[in-house]
Amino acid sequence: MVLPLIGITSDYNDSSEQPRFFIKRDYVSAIEEAGGIPLLLCPTNESTISHFISLIDGLLISGGGFDIDPKLYGEEPHPKLGKIQPDRTDFEIKLLKLAIEKRMPVLGICGGHQLINVYFGGTLYQDIPSQYGEKINHKQSTPSDNPYHSINIHSSSRLSKIAETGSTVVNSTHHQSIKKIGKGLKISAVAEDGIIEAIESNGDDFIVGVQWHPERIYNKESCSKNILTEFIKEANRFSQTKK
Repeated sequence: MVLPLIGITSDYNDSSEQPRFFIKRDYVSAIEEAGGIPLLLCPTNESTISHFISLIDGLLISGGGFDIDPKLYGEEPHPKLGKIQPDRTDFEIKLLKLAIEKRMPVLGICGGHQLINVYFGGTLYQDIPSQYGEKINHKQSTPSDNPYHSINIHSSSRLSKIAETGSTVVNSTHHQSIKKIGKGLKISAVAEDGIIEAIESNGDDFIVGVQWHPERIYNKESCSKNILTEFIKEANRFSQTKK
């Protein structure tokens, strides 16, 4: 059987003498473990973006140490806004647009989850502590490869069927989160303080976003493992339609 090719968006650092693209190894390991072949996608020109999409069977929009420009959802920068990476965000939006047009399965993790929401017209809390509150510290002080706080999964959601549970414990490494849900999306999980932890498409296409990092805890927490497994299954189905 030919394994599905999964495009994973890379991060980049242009502040050093030698700018570099990179991705944390956990993303690659998790996709391989789930049965996919990882392909790192670096921000590049528009013609290459369409070529990337023609190659891959699933798109994983990764997280990173940056924030999405609030101008993309009609807000001015908050004093607690972190650094932005306009080139990477623009690249990921263009990838996402083409993937959706092809009805390709999409998984957004952490910042990728937030980007999916912004693409569909949603907004973000630019800084959870100052704009929402700190009932839960969403930037855990413990190692991020350990589950940290509980989430409740909506019983009517696709995620509930994938997770096979109504609640679980996930890791947490973010200071932003979804505020207003985008059109065509629905909330599928929330933390105990109400912060949105997962979203999905209202339709049949596999468009799923999770605020936590399943690639770091899939070997400790079954919901995360099931999400990655289902994503690869959907990518495999998609690859069959291309033949």
